[in-house]
Parts: sequence; structure tokens; C-alpha cells
Amino acid sequence: MGVLSAVANAAVAILSLTISFSAPLLGAQAVLPSGLYPEPLQAFRRWYAAEFDDYLLGPNPPGFFRGVIWLEFVFLWPIAVATFYGILTRRPWVATTSLMAGVNTLTATSAILGDILGSGRATPKLLLSYVPFGVLGVIAILRGLCSCYQRTAIGSSPTSSARKKRV
Repeated sequence: MGVLSAVANAAVAILSLTISFSAPLLGAQAVLPSGLYPEPLQAFRRWYAAEFDDYLLGPNPPGFFRGVIWLEFVFLWPIAVATFYGILTRRPWVATTSLMAGVNTLTATSAILGDILGSGRATPKLLLSYVPFGVLGVIAILRGLCSCYQRTAIGSSPTSSARKKRV
């Protein structure tokens, strides 16, 4: 079980680290004024959109995608940073932040993949840039749920319960 937990932690750390950098540097360019970003970051976004046929990060992203980006930038980004910190420092609350990040990531990825597949613009490259986030989101959810269960089971054992004071 320790190896599986370590693999799950590594997967959640990769997800959190990716979101920690991509949300403010790449995704937020779709909703924030372009003057906030230096030209190399704008060029990277244009290159990525052209290379992976990612019409979502192109010059005119769909309205739902802007909403997803705002949610990612305002909610998921701080949670991802906290989750990465929590994994590195082995904090007990990382199960909760992992669960939150996983649910948010899986929900957003489901909407994005639904649009990509429904629009008929799905290419193997484009799918390979979004499907891993769905998989990592599921792993983050399972990591959060399993950690919560283990903590509850351990915390409710008779040896760890509070003892009555004798007067």
C-alpha cells in the first residue's frame, strides 16, 4: 500500500505543479489583458495553440472556456499550490486539498473534452494535451478519498481516543 500511496502522491504533485505554473502563465492569458504578459509568454501561448491545434487557447476562446479558466485561476490555482506544499511537507490536510483539486480538475476537463469531441475538432495531439489532466484528476480524487478514510479509521481506534481523567 505504501508504493501505491507514493505513486498517487507523485501523480498529485505533478498535477499540482503543472497547474501552479500553467494557470497563471498560460491559461489566464485567455481572460486577462495581454499587456500583463511579456512577449515570450504570449509567443509560447500562440505556439502551443498552433502546435496542438488548441482552438480553446487561440485568439477567441469559447465563453464556457473563459469561465473554466476563471475558476481555475481563482480557485484551483491556490489549491494546487497548497496541495503541492502539503505533499512536500507531509501535511495531514493535503487529503482535503487533493480531493478539491481532483474534483475541480476532473469537472473542468470533462467540460473541455466534451466540447473538443462535440465540436469535431479533436485531434490526437489535442486530446493528449487534455486527457492526462482527467486521469490525474481521478488519481487526486482517489488519493483524497483514501487518505480521508485511513485518517478516520486510525483516529477512531480505541488506543487513540481521549481517556477519561481520574479525579
